[in-house]
Amino acid sequence: MKKYTLITLTIIAMALTINTFTAQAAFKDTGWGTRPAGMGGAFVAVANDSNAPLWNPAGIAQMKNAEGSFMYSTYYNGLDLKAGNDTVSLGFNYLSFVYPKSSIGAFGVSWANFTASNLYKEDTYVITYAKRLNDWFPGLTPKVYVGVNLKSMGHAYTLDDYAKDDPVFASGNSKSAFSADIGTLIKPYDKICIGLVAKNLTQPDVGLKDTDKVPMEILAGVAYRNINLGNTILTPAADFSMRDGVSTYHLGLESWLFGKSLGLRAGFNSTEATFGFSFDGLRSQALGLNIDYSFIMPLQIASSSGSHRVSLGIWF
Repeated sequence: MKKYTLITLTIIAMALTINTFTAQAAFKDTGWGTRPAGMGGAFVAVANDSNAPLWNPAGIAQMKNAEGSFMYSTYYNGLDLKAGNDTVSLGFNYLSFVYPKSSIGAFGVSWANFTASNLYKEDTYVITYAKRLNDWFPGLTPKVYVGVNLKSMGHAYTLDDYAKDDPVFASGNSKSAFSADIGTLIKPYDKICIGLVAKNLTQPDVGLKDTDKVPMEILAGVAYRNINLGNTILTPAADFSMRDGVSTYHLGLESWLFGKSLGLRAGFNSTEATFGFSFDGLRSQALGLNIDYSFIMPLQIASSSGSHRVSLGIWF
């Protein structure tokens, strides 16, 4: 395999080594969204905003307002990544819009992107549907929400003169496939939420030359939401995930102050320590605008100064 390809795969492996120190295949779940990142990735049982589709699709059925958001993230700042004479930067983008006001259920569309500049990119396009089952079965207790994602997953390599003749790329430098996720959210009590999600149900093959299946991922989470402590509202949460035989845990805490105009978050998982905040700069009965920021410090990559995420959201 040519030197370019080896460098490419090394960088991609580093970029995808986010929840475990063992590099995994393409489309490793990066924990999309800024607010979930600030909670250490403990969001499966929270999932109540436009970040929900790629965390727990059932969560959009509990939303009361239509909402859109855009996230941009730089990753592993301080690492000197090179491909030949080119400096490589790692970036994540996430764009989502959710409309929960329909009587037949809640709908969402999302786009998630990972890019290693001049080398590689992944794009995931998602259509989400969710519904509260109690609307169909009034006698059902407790509250139960279910949701599904239909996903198009594509990745592509940027080739130079050394790589274009490599047998790995004989049939092309890109591959796409379809898959699906399913999730549920259960509220046995008013403030307790339990989330269960299965991702990549079809385990799609995205290999260029050899088989490279995206593994199924199982996630479970619990949250005790909206604990009222006077002027402060707290939500502690914990998640557990399993992918390709590798398990990870996530712990997070979110607090809202000053009438939910300022949010503070902190979290911890198998390889990261995180914190973040939100500011609702505009809020009325008909419109809301918020800015989210999160900082992610990897615990196993000493030469990195951490990662930054920022999101702009609007709801109406």
